Formats: sequence, C-alpha cells, structure tokens
Amino acid sequence: MTSMCERRCREFRRLPFPGFICVICDICVPSGLVRLLHFALVVGLLTVAACTMSGAPSGAGLPITGSWGGTHAGLTLTETGGTIAYDCAHGGLSAPVVPDAAGAFDVTGVHVPEHGGPIRVGEIPDSLPARYVGQVNRDRMTLRVLVGADTLGPFALQRGTAPQLFRCL
Repeated sequence: MTSMCERRCREFRRLPFPGFICVICDICVPSGLVRLLHFALVVGLLTVAACTMSGAPSGAGLPITGSWGGTHAGLTLTETGGTIAYDCAHGGLSAPVVPDAAGAFDVTGVHVPEHGGPIRVGEIPDSLPARYVGQVNRDRMTLRVLVGADTLGPFALQRGTAPQLFRCL
C-alpha cells in the first residue's frame, strides 16, 4: 500500500526507484538516509539531555570570564587571569580560572593587604603569594583566598552582580 505522498512523487517522477521515501511530499530521499537522520537526532537529543541533567558546571574545562560580585568581594576574570577587590585588600590571579568536571578550581596569584588612611608617597605595598580556591556552579561561585596560614572567605559570588565592599578608612 502506497501513501498519497509516494503516489504524488511517482506521478511527478520524483521517486525514480524503490528504496526512496517521500518525506515532505515534494522531497524524495533514500530511506536509509531518513533512518540515519532519525538516529542522529535521537542521539543528539539524548546527549543534550544527559549533559543538562548531570549538574556539571556550564563550561567545564573552559576558562571562566566576566564579573562576579557579592558581599565583601568583587572578582573580574579574563582568559589570562583576573583581579579581585575585597574589604581592605586586593589581589590578582596569575592564570585563568578553569574548573574541573566538578566545578572546582585552584589558581595561584597575589594578595595585597591595604590599610586605612592615605597611601604615603613612595610606599610599596606588601604583595603576598596566595591561592584562589573555589567551586563554580552555573552563575554562582564560592571562593576562598589562602594567604600563608590564613584563609579569607568563603565569599559567595554571583556572575554579573556588583560587589558590596566596605573599604578601609
């Protein structure tokens, strides 16, 4: 039994031999190609669904960029590193933030403590080695700054949010 679509294809001589299926009444394609396209569509949809439901951070393995802010901290990330400003201090990240599959990251950099009052002419600020350790989950980040034996944070940051800093006076 042939469908109306196949009969129309044969009438217009668009179905030259068996093994072709008329997909949209005007287009005739090999039946094997239709099965292959259906298979590819199903595999693609299943892959997207699995990635979405896995809870993996968006962009796992890629550098995170943009502005991240929260109470007491503001972080600006680029593909080569970043800068951070927090209450009475600032710092820099010497490498890009690239989370692993679980969203965790660990980047080296510097921490520069600040003080109240004016900066004296010729004053050289202390620049201490630091590690920026955290976790990213979509547009949220938890960040800790490890400076020697001290830990600053945790800071709860959100992508695109302005930081709320309380500067030293």
